[in-house]
Amino acid sequence: MPCRFGSFVCCLKVALIVLSVIALLSTIDFINTTSRHHLVSSVISGSWHARAPYLVDTPACRIPNIDPYDLSVAQFIKPQQRPILCNQRPSFTFENGTKLQINWTAVSHSRWNGQFGYCRYQPIYRPPDNHDNNYFTYLEISDEFNDTVEMKHEFARVLCYNHNHGKIYTNFHQFILTKPDVEERCSLAFVKHKDDPKVKETLNVVMIGVDSISRLNSQRYLKRMRAYLTEELGAFEMTGYNKVADNTFVNIVPMTLGKFLEEVPWNESLSKIPFDEYDFIWKQFASKGYRTLYAEDAPEIAIFDYLKSGFHRSPADYFNRHFSLAMTTDKSVWYNNHNCVTDRLETDIILSYIYNFIDKYKYSPHFAFSFITGLTHDYLSSAGYADIPYLEFLKKLRENEQLNNTVLILYSDHGMRFGKMRESYIGKMEERLPFLFFVFPQWFLAKYPDYAKNLETNTRRLTTPFDIYETLSDILHFNEFLPQRRGFKNRGVSLFREIPIDRGCEEAGILPHWCTCAEFQTLSPTNEIVVKVSSYMLKEINRQLEVVSNKCAVLKLGKIVNALKLLPSEKVLRFEQSKNDVINRFVSYGLRSKAQVNYQVTFSTVPGDALFEATMQFDERDDSYKMISDISRINEYGKQSTCIDVHKLRKFCFCKS
Repeated sequence: MPCRFGSFVCCLKVALIVLSVIALLSTIDFINTTSRHHLVSSVISGSWHARAPYLVDTPACRIPNIDPYDLSVAQFIKPQQRPILCNQRPSFTFENGTKLQINWTAVSHSRWNGQFGYCRYQPIYRPPDNHDNNYFTYLEISDEFNDTVEMKHEFARVLCYNHNHGKIYTNFHQFILTKPDVEERCSLAFVKHKDDPKVKETLNVVMIGVDSISRLNSQRYLKRMRAYLTEELGAFEMTGYNKVADNTFVNIVPMTLGKFLEEVPWNESLSKIPFDEYDFIWKQFASKGYRTLYAEDAPEIAIFDYLKSGFHRSPADYFNRHFSLAMTTDKSVWYNNHNCVTDRLETDIILSYIYNFIDKYKYSPHFAFSFITGLTHDYLSSAGYADIPYLEFLKKLRENEQLNNTVLILYSDHGMRFGKMRESYIGKMEERLPFLFFVFPQWFLAKYPDYAKNLETNTRRLTTPFDIYETLSDILHFNEFLPQRRGFKNRGVSLFREIPIDRGCEEAGILPHWCTCAEFQTLSPTNEIVVKVSSYMLKEINRQLEVVSNKCAVLKLGKIVNALKLLPSEKVLRFEQSKNDVINRFVSYGLRSKAQVNYQVTFSTVPGDALFEATMQFDERDDSYKMISDISRINEYGKQSTCIDVHKLRKFCFCKS
């Protein structure tokens, strides 16, 4: 790495500091992980204030670091959405562990005070070996109750009546109950798994999926959730996370099976055959003694059910599809644009189900997979509704110490796939770049510093859903000395290992029309635009030097050493739509969208023969230029700038005397 701080001695000192920081952080398990991330990256980069021009900047892939509020998309960005308040209908019943209780306080403050009679519940049932993924039924209604009931059924509809036996209230409730057959299977399987001398750690896994939110849109609308993840939970954000296919289904399959659809194998001709026999990652965890959960909302468009046959047998030990179907079918309980059920947000109902599962098995191995669609699916700004619910969920997990032995994966499938925003250059890019966060226990990162280091490195590498699958496999079979292994067809790489620096879209299994890595070409130093860009950069250096102009010389352009032009893939810029998942799959292209083109230039200045490198952006839409990176000094400047003590200007200054 070229020295950016001056003399060789200084570089040596910095290297020693970096090594000391890493060594210190490897042994201290209570230090704030986010601080570690920022400190190490800042010391290594030599810059504390520059906004990097690329999310990924490797020889085989450069993904531009786009401003989420760029003027070209400002018209599509609405103000932050206020939280959805589900306070129009009081809840007369609530869940308390495995108990169903009447909330007499709510009753006493309602118009039914003095007229409230009793409640009854109906279990919501789905046969264990079903032949219709949309089937559910209500079992016989219970006896009357007016206080607390110990539940023996996982899901129930509750009906309450007045003294004249008129129905005045309906609600739906779910419970995590102990299942003897599950406990027997887990006990036998986990003893064998734990006795395997190769397995060194047993970590729980909780996967929370949020539909249709790009990384950029999470920066716009999920600010509090993101801040809590990074600042409080020390999350690793995979900024170069690139989808590998079009919609939800075809990106979740690589994440949970490690293969493309056609390799599973599956295609549209199999749409009437259920997914029961496929070896999903949660089934692999179940076979090793983990309790498993699978949860979704919006059952009409669920991942494996929309235009498909879903699961005829429950895919996990705890599965909520028939509950969601029953709740969705009963139109009487919904309001606020189909987001609220009595006094609860539908998203909160799913998150509560997941939380109760985690809490129930806090001290037992468990794996939870979920995907929540309804709140964020339809509009770009709908993401704003999700900020508070997910923030509160994360806070609850942390405050109740549910993450002490758990890997939390918070992810999306893709960005917004339709609408005017999607037609723009930025819209095309962010559709391909969903958000992805990993949260690991602090003790784990301290105990395995090499894996923590690799996770940090991989936050700035090209990653895909295939890598999530490989990481989950490594968590399941965790060995202190993980063997060097690549996933199916060498596409997937566990994030415990360093993603190869020479990895590009082809190596990662990303088709050209989904690839966000910029295409680059070498330009001649005499190219008219290169000369123009270099002159602009030089003006910026001299502008910054004005405050010390009495001591530092005005610099002139010496030699343009090299220049690169980087722009998004032509196939991305011309992409219109993709149709069909496997059979007769085709991609249609249209007119090329105008884009932001980056010019990376290395040039020298006189006097002093300083060597600088910087990136400038040219916007094809309005023919404008702007700096998008700090200007880096990439050769030693030794004693050239000893006449000033303004640190940030020393790399530019050539002392007059």
